[in-house]
Amino acid sequence: MKLPSCVPMDNHSIISIIVCCYDEAHILPEFHHRLMLVLNALPVAYEVVYVNDGSQDGSDQLLEQFCRAPKVRCLNLSRNFGKESAMSAGIDHAMGDAVLFIDADLQDPPELIPAMVRHWLAGYDIVNMQRSDRRSDTAGKRLSAQLYYKLMNLLVDKYPVPPDVSDFRLIGTAPLNALRNMPERATLMKGLVNWLGFRTIEIPYQRARRKAGESKWSPMALVDLAMEGVLAFSRKPLRWFSVLSLATLLLTGTYLMHQWFVDAFSVDHLILGALALVLVGVAMVGEYIGAALVEVKRRPLYFLRSTFGGFSRQLQAPPALESDEQERIR
Repeated sequence: MKLPSCVPMDNHSIISIIVCCYDEAHILPEFHHRLMLVLNALPVAYEVVYVNDGSQDGSDQLLEQFCRAPKVRCLNLSRNFGKESAMSAGIDHAMGDAVLFIDADLQDPPELIPAMVRHWLAGYDIVNMQRSDRRSDTAGKRLSAQLYYKLMNLLVDKYPVPPDVSDFRLIGTAPLNALRNMPERATLMKGLVNWLGFRTIEIPYQRARRKAGESKWSPMALVDLAMEGVLAFSRKPLRWFSVLSLATLLLTGTYLMHQWFVDAFSVDHLILGALALVLVGVAMVGEYIGAALVEVKRRPLYFLRSTFGGFSRQLQAPPALESDEQERIR
């Protein structure tokens, strides 16, 4: 894709680079070195916010060293809360006019950041990086990803879900403020950012293979992510079940009347079919009730164990927690 040929310099803009990491000590030094080389050449001011999502491999010691440099800060979460919560922590504490998410495993090359920033300065509110192919993935992961995007686009019909768009993205000022004002606890960024709208562009790129370590996403974790997306952004499964229940009721009534007239009434298999349908419905409703329960409880998405690099004291707790305390005081 051709990039804007002339982009205005904006020395007043600040971009926050948010790096969520979990047990990436083996790759962090190389990642940080490459990242800083790129950022020092940007046409805008920047800060780097590392979010240590409960790493147990000594990552916090490396991050503390990184934070001795200016413009680098780190949030250490009290445990592993998951990537979505870690990204929310980064958004809560970022000071920039825009945020850019990038993983620390070097599968998303830091050298692509200048192109993303240029598109932002050219007027795009959201810059998504879209994988041009998935050759670096296993066959199982390619299949699961394909099924995930097909499922999301089938169930979510009010806005498109672009395929193969990772969390490697830039979010500008307007959508960033919108995200901060959303009270949801199910913070699935893939869905929320697409739901916002705004002026968006997808930039194709080649994702690199992991240089070291293993992916933290197990098959069950990917299934759970897909379930969270369906529950948070679509009511179609409930609607489909309502239609199926109505059809079953009509067919059952027709069957019973026919069996009554031919004097061959037997309800054994009918009971089994109705029971199976009810069990599926109860399970589906239970999933939605569970999702609603998470929203109603308004439990904080994360807690901070410590910070490095100049966070002020008032940033030590998530904003959602502070607002809840204020409501209780009133």
